[in-house]
This record gives sequence, structure tokens and C-alpha cells, in this order.
Amino acid sequence: MGPRIDTERMILRLPEMADAENISRYCGEFDVARMTSRIPHPYPLLAVELWILQTRAAWRPGSNQSLTVEIDGQAAGGGGVFRRTPASDWEIGYWIARPWWGQGLGTELGQTLIDFARAQLGAARIIAGHYADNPASGKILQKLGFKYTGEEPALFSMARLGRAPCKSMTLEPA
Repeated sequence: MGPRIDTERMILRLPEMADAENISRYCGEFDVARMTSRIPHPYPLLAVELWILQTRAAWRPGSNQSLTVEIDGQAAGGGGVFRRTPASDWEIGYWIARPWWGQGLGTELGQTLIDFARAQLGAARIIAGHYADNPASGKILQKLGFKYTGEEPALFSMARLGRAPCKSMTLEPA
């Protein structure tokens, strides 16, 4: 059930219960969670287990996709392709656990999500964004060909328990 995408250094797949402890530990770090909109801090094990069950139950071909990144046999990140509304453009989002920062894995993950969105979901234009205080994510998106389109109104971050300025980006059809 669900996609499995093998890249040079990672596997993207649906999350499994065996991933829960790593996701809770790595994804729940404040410096990771605060750069996302939907990851709380802290991220207790029970909450991760519920998210895994919901994600697996909701999976459908052609719909929003939430995938776990496996590196060296363990959950070490996550990524997704989703629409905020049925009429919205497809959007990508991702996170990589701190021990794997600075190795180009964010770029590899982002490119994999773009390729998946285009091949499996028929996405032409793809959008993304990053919080203004996360320029590293902006650099990754620029490497992938995204262009800045402006600032969003401050977007809510569950980990921050508040809103923060966000920069919008777009990747036009190839």
C-alpha cells in the first residue's frame, strides 16, 4: 500500500509504527518543528502513533501524500505533496532530522517530491514556502528552481504556537 520511492540515499514511503520513536525524537526537536506549520512541539510518541494511523488510513492514489524518509534503515525525515484546497496548486513540504543536516538530503528530497508531483499527480506549477527565519530552506528551494513570489501573511506554526512571516515560492512547469 502506498508509494515507495528509492533515491540514491533514501527511501520515501508511508510511515510505519516502527518509525514512531524516531519521528517523535527527531521531528519533535524545536529547531525542526518550528520550521514547519503542522508539527507540534513537543511531539509525544502517542501523537506520532495517531498521525501514522491517520496517514495510512487516509492514503489514496492521486491525493495528498505524506511520506516518511528512511535513511540507513531508520526514519530520518519526512516530506509531502499536498493541496490546501481542491483548486489549489500542489505544494511540497519537507523536514530532515538534525543528524543529517548539511548533506544535501533536503535538495534530494525536494527533487524527489517534485518528480513525484509531476509524474503521479499531474502537477505542473508547484508551490512551496519557508518561514523567513529559515533561509536554509529557501536556498534548497532556489536550487530546485523555485522563484520567490512574495511574502505571505504570517502563517501559523504549531510548534511556535503563533504566527511567523513566511516567504512564498513557485516552480513553474518545465
